Amino acid sequence: MLRIYLVEVSPQYLSKLDAILEDPSKFRRITRNTVESLKRKVNQVLDTVNAVTDKTHIRKLTGDHKAGNPLRPIISQIPTPTYRIAKYLNEILTPYTPSAYSLLSSEDSLDILKGTPAPERSNIASLDAESLYTNINVDRTIDFIIQRVYHNDNIPTLDIPEHALRSLLQLCTKEVPFRSPRRHMYVQTDGVAMGSPLGVLFANFFMGTIEENILSEKKPNIYCRYIDDIFVRFNTADELEDLRQRLMEESDLTFTIENSINGSLPFLDVQVSHSDTGYKTSVYVKSTNNGRCLNGQSECPVRYKKSTINAYVRRALTHCSDWTSAHHELERTSQVLVNNGFPNYLVEKAIKDEVDRWYLGHNPHTDAPNKTPIKLFYKSHMTSAHKTEERVMKNIIRRNKAKRIYIGTFTAHFRCSHTSIKMLVNSNNLIQKFMIEGVMNHAVRLA
Repeated sequence: MLRIYLVEVSPQYLSKLDAILEDPSKFRRITRNTVESLKRKVNQVLDTVNAVTDKTHIRKLTGDHKAGNPLRPIISQIPTPTYRIAKYLNEILTPYTPSAYSLLSSEDSLDILKGTPAPERSNIASLDAESLYTNINVDRTIDFIIQRVYHNDNIPTLDIPEHALRSLLQLCTKEVPFRSPRRHMYVQTDGVAMGSPLGVLFANFFMGTIEENILSEKKPNIYCRYIDDIFVRFNTADELEDLRQRLMEESDLTFTIENSINGSLPFLDVQVSHSDTGYKTSVYVKSTNNGRCLNGQSECPVRYKKSTINAYVRRALTHCSDWTSAHHELERTSQVLVNNGFPNYLVEKAIKDEVDRWYLGHNPHTDAPNKTPIKLFYKSHMTSAHKTEERVMKNIIRRNKAKRIYIGTFTAHFRCSHTSIKMLVNSNNLIQKFMIEGVMNHAVRLA
């Protein structure tokens, strides 16, 4: 069945977007397309870079340009002429990012919590930098990048000239044109676009440098950050407020605080709770979550559907600190997947397989696979019943192997004759075979 969806831009959406774009401190409306001018400026800088170094060569800009399409304040820069250069700059500059307090994922925060006791008098809270991307001071962030790349004795410098890198960063952030839904053209003069390859780099570089400055002498018991969300463990409310004030003074950003309620706090997709033995964690689901995910009946590859199920199950196993929480989350996950068209048998099988893999991975000495070779003395000659005989041999292997083994091996001793060889290999289940002095080894697929 063909389904057609019509997406309309509502007047309320346009009015809110106009309010964002008309902010002169962040955006500037332009009356002509500046793409060709931007190309010339970038190519002039690239000529300088390519002329002075043999190691780094950046391709110059060619081809046509399609205007970006902003969605809410997210500006897609894929069609812009500087997109590939911005991706390259992100790749070479990411290793320089200050990362002492930065998290790569919510699983990093789980590792920190698992290895940390929970003192009785400590409290937990989260800080959020309001509109971090659009409020980042671009020129200041570029200064941070230049200082760390070229003026740090502990870090090797790039072979790109300093002035060239500064120019490229400015061109890729402050002179990239885009078109609004009303067909007006703008450039973002400050802040970074969430659709830019440099967005996350600038956010992490800016916040990482600020953190190095203010936390070098005084910091909370636990402080870690994922982009603009900060997890903090502190002793008193005054200590938390002091940290907030120092962050705002150093960054010129606004930070809000979310305190824990009854010792429980959501951070990213993890619900963190204070307990007598440490921190208890489980999966956090927002109240606005409507339970939608990839539909199990949709026309997409089966591997994507299996990946969707596995992602839900793995999150339950990694985020939940005890089996009770994991069980409740797996029950919720099963219902969500079934509601989205996934068959029960597929969900149950995926959960069983993932739990088995996770359990064996965390308990390698429990129910470990039996790798001892099984010897079968096979005396039969070529008969029309070879399928039955092969099935009998596989059943013997199954009964003598661990429950969760998918590949078994056996050695069959028989009279060396071509007919016997043909009989043993005449099966789609046999995936490996060789014969040495009348002994034939097979790897047979058991599932």
